[in-house]
Amino acid sequence: MGEQVKPGLGYGVYSYAEVARLLGITPHRVARWADGYLFPLKWGQGYSAPVLQSHTHQRGVLSFPELIELMFVREFVALGVSLPHVRATAEALAQEVGDYPFTRRRVLVGGRELLVRETEHILRRPDIGQLVADFAETLATQIEIEDDHVRRYYPPQYARQVYLDRAIRGGEPVVSEHAIPTRVIYALWEQEHDLERVADYFDLPIESISAAVRYEGEWRLSA
Repeated sequence: MGEQVKPGLGYGVYSYAEVARLLGITPHRVARWADGYLFPLKWGQGYSAPVLQSHTHQRGVLSFPELIELMFVREFVALGVSLPHVRATAEALAQEVGDYPFTRRRVLVGGRELLVRETEHILRRPDIGQLVADFAETLATQIEIEDDHVRRYYPPQYARQVYLDRAIRGGEPVVSEHAIPTRVIYALWEQEHDLERVADYFDLPIESISAAVRYEGEWRLSA
C-alpha cells in the first residue's frame, strides 16, 4: 500500500494546531479531514470518512507526508472542488497507488473536477473512471517533488525563506541552506530583540531572520 510513515523523528510530528496555521484553516477542519467525523441524522448518527488516506495516521498529530497531503486537499477545496469529490478521488487513487495519493499522482484541476493525466492529451476522473480530453491545470508552487514524493514545503507567507524538508531535521521548520531551525533563531531573538545582531550571529540575511521570527511568533500566538 505504498510507503508506510509514522509521525516521528524521521518524518516530522505536527500538531493539528500547527498544521492549521501552516495551511490557513482551522484545527477543527484539520481534524475532520484527517480523522473523519460524525454528524446527526434524524435517527442516530452518520459518519463521514477522512479525506486523508494514511494507514499509519495517529489521531492528534500528522507526519510530514500527511501534512503535505492535506495541503493538496486545502488547495483543491480553495479552487472550488467539492470536499465529497476530493474524498472520493483520494479513496479511488489510494486503491491504485497507496497512501498519500495526491503526492504520488499528478492531480490537475479542471473546472470543479479533479483529473489525473493518462496520456499527453487524455485525463481521467479517478473517482468514476471517466476519461476527458479538455482540462485546466494548477500547480502547487509551494512544494518540491523528488522521486514521486513531496520532499519540501514552503509556507506561502514567508517568501520561501522558511521551509519544511522531510530529509532535514525530521521536517522541522528551518531557514537557509544550512537548515537552521526557526526555533533556535527565535530563542536568540528573544534574548537580543535585535534582528541585525541575530543575523550577524548566524551569518544570515536579515530577511531570513525576520521570516524565522515571524514564523515562530505567529505559531506561538496561535498555539
